[in-house]
Amino acid sequence: MDRYLTSFDTAHIAHETVDVLVIGTGVAGLSAAIMAARGGAETLMVNKAALEDSNTAAAKGGIAAVIADSDSVEAHVRDTLVAGDGLCDEAAVREIVSGGRDSIEFLKACGARFDLTPEGELDLGREGGHSGHRIVHAGGDATGAEIARALLETARKEPDLRAYKNTFVLDLLTHEGRCVGAIMMRHNEPHVVYARTTILASGGAGQLFRESTNPQVATADGHAMAIRAGGLMLDMEMVQFHPTLLYVAGLERRLITEALRGHGAYLRNTAGRRFMVGRHELAELAPRDVVSREIGRELRSTGEAAVFLDVTHLDQAELRARFPGFMQCCDDAGIDTSRSWVPVRPGPHYMIGGIRADTHGRTDIPGLLAVGEVTSTGLHGANRLASNSLLEGLVCGRRAGTLAASLRQAPAKPPRIVHERPIRATRRIDIPDLINSVKGGMWRYLGVERDERGMREFLRQLQGWARMVAENERRFPSEWQLENMLAVAIAMCECALERTESRGVHYRTDFPGHSPQWQGRHTRWQRAV
Repeated sequence: MDRYLTSFDTAHIAHETVDVLVIGTGVAGLSAAIMAARGGAETLMVNKAALEDSNTAAAKGGIAAVIADSDSVEAHVRDTLVAGDGLCDEAAVREIVSGGRDSIEFLKACGARFDLTPEGELDLGREGGHSGHRIVHAGGDATGAEIARALLETARKEPDLRAYKNTFVLDLLTHEGRCVGAIMMRHNEPHVVYARTTILASGGAGQLFRESTNPQVATADGHAMAIRAGGLMLDMEMVQFHPTLLYVAGLERRLITEALRGHGAYLRNTAGRRFMVGRHELAELAPRDVVSREIGRELRSTGEAAVFLDVTHLDQAELRARFPGFMQCCDDAGIDTSRSWVPVRPGPHYMIGGIRADTHGRTDIPGLLAVGEVTSTGLHGANRLASNSLLEGLVCGRRAGTLAASLRQAPAKPPRIVHERPIRATRRIDIPDLINSVKGGMWRYLGVERDERGMREFLRQLQGWARMVAENERRFPSEWQLENMLAVAIAMCECALERTESRGVHYRTDFPGHSPQWQGRHTRWQRAV
């Protein structure tokens, strides 16, 4: 029997049919939608907020691509495998990395304006874990915003591509094991879109945690939809924490790009010591999981709330030109970067685990492709190498869009689909309070460091909250989002308990080392349907 988050009867709801439905308008979704439309498919893309709202638009880092003559695909592959800590799919890594130069050319053709040297060449930066300069930036630390702008402008020019904003997708629709579209809320009314192919590009899960770098839209909706549709989820315990979020009381936690450390910024503890020196051969440019854990250890040893990013020794005029977003953050916080260090601490940043998909977006569910942060392609392994995510979105998004346009066979329109949910509770739930409880528990028990005792207690709480929420009627997006958050949090917690070792971003204080039995093994999580 098909399972859904809602209790609507699809026979009595407004509906339409398209060739390709794309859920999400980040780099992966936009790339897929553009290529599907260019392939002659009638394409519709939808986003839960404004079309500009995505993790892509908020991305401060750049795109990793082999451009320089001194660089090579082999070097980029090697760096990715090292960061992935034994869980990468080398074939997928090689496919995606090999698409770097072509992806940059695609963005240039879409009108993206990248940072250039005085000679007119791409100004390539370096970030943590990379052995050379291969990071393409735009506007210094505004790469994501520029990519989103260029792709959206291109998408709006495609005659076979339409878009719905402020449209909250409730669930994928499946019939006889095949995805046939999705049900959504549009203009506060349920709306069904039947599609030959549905492309899930809904982004990440950062808002499951307190103090996330992610925008408010990143509430793991796509992961939850994939779970309910019976998708095979891999490595759901793997979530990457960014080492440097601006940490000033009363201000939002804003990401400070890793490129600053590539430019020469230092990390210091409260005593002024560069604590990363001597702890890793790359010092401040060590992989993100290493830096995040070392910052955590410094905070525990000093009792302070933050460590510090020091840019006082760098040219301030150059900083303002190269990293305008960072300097604006500091201006807003009243920090004079020529004289003062910038307080930072780690925060949840990127969801590595997701629905299993290949580099063309194919999943185990017929009719459903998936691309971007909602997937597990094997590129990131146990730890995403900096700036590989935008690359993955571009390469896999374009491939998925092209594939979707070629899949012309239309499934028979499914019969009337009804799913009634028992509503047993008579009390209303305090949704904001419960959301805060989930976010706080995720940060405490599934944060940078984890242990069995804490996770088991938190899992018990999550399961109790999920039962309570399931008994209540849903009327507003926040209620559906909460159910999504709980479903994904449970999957993440169970997978984190299952992996009895530390690997990449998954660090267990009760199992602090690698385990031979987990070498190359993925956690697999799938809901029975």
